[in-house]
Amino acid sequence: MPVSSSSWFNKPRLVEKVKHFHDHLKKNDGKIGTYHRGIELNLNNACNLRCKYCFTNSPKGDHVKDFLPIDKIKEIADEADELGFIEWDLQGGEVLLRPDKLFEALDAIKPERFYLYVTTNGYKVDRKIIKELGKHGVSRMSVSFDSWDPKFHDEMRGRKDSWKRAIQALEYIQEAGMDPYLNVTVGHYNAKSEDLRMLLDYSKKKRYRTLVNVACPTGMWNQVHDVVCNEEDQKHIRQLRKEYKNLNRNLWNPFDPKLEKIMGCTTVNRMYITALGDVLACPYVHIKIGNVFKNSLKEIADYGFRIKHFRNYSEKCLAGEDLNFIKKFNSTPGKTIFNPVDADKIFPKEDFVK
Repeated sequence: MPVSSSSWFNKPRLVEKVKHFHDHLKKNDGKIGTYHRGIELNLNNACNLRCKYCFTNSPKGDHVKDFLPIDKIKEIADEADELGFIEWDLQGGEVLLRPDKLFEALDAIKPERFYLYVTTNGYKVDRKIIKELGKHGVSRMSVSFDSWDPKFHDEMRGRKDSWKRAIQALEYIQEAGMDPYLNVTVGHYNAKSEDLRMLLDYSKKKRYRTLVNVACPTGMWNQVHDVVCNEEDQKHIRQLRKEYKNLNRNLWNPFDPKLEKIMGCTTVNRMYITALGDVLACPYVHIKIGNVFKNSLKEIADYGFRIKHFRNYSEKCLAGEDLNFIKKFNSTPGKTIFNPVDADKIFPKEDFVK
């Protein structure tokens, strides 16, 4: 949610919620606490690429034909608005493989109430699809990158010309007047690399916004702990924030002009809903806190925030920077977004706040 963006100023209900979020952070010493910020929806898990680290296990064919019913999406969105949720991120798999389903979902959410964005690998992006997404209320499109090197990016993505298509996608997005986001995964393997800096320089030069997601040992990288950023890597990323003012992370305070404050890990604040209706604390924490077919959104959020690890402030991403949490709770073999471990099975009773 870019504070400087004008793409949502014509949405009075959204402006009202953003102001409320700003006031909450100001009163809460810049910390997010138990605020309802956003929903990340795994609309479908089919994908046209074969990324080696996919956190949804899409290359293995997990639930690629499943979709959350449109009526259920509408019901969730109505309650989310009542609770003050600000944003929705619709993702896959690759959401642009089924634009018909995507448009239906966007209409059901009622875009005038939320900051809506789509996360894509960029391969299917063209001017026509962007124009249609704009008509359906999308303000931002985020395109994922692995490297400034086309060969390495394509190798990681499992398809030739995926880098070229992603570069072109961002140009189309900016041309259409949407918020263009270059998403990059940063792990121990590239945190201090020249390659990462070249990618950041390019994004800055093009006046895109850059979203950093730290590498998480989940999905197809389950238990691959050596990708996790160490303390020096984390410090370096914070330094990059000062150098690249277009750089964002979901746990950074978006209203801080000094680019220093960390509002905290956003587990449960930005909950993740799968195509089966299961709700996870976040896309990378494969721990189930409810199901939208059995529980209301409020019940799910209240339950999630009863777990001290999600309720208490953490300046680190639990799934990608806190090795203690990762090894103890988020490294269960065989667990995926479609086969998550139940929260009450992984956390002891004393970890639940009464």
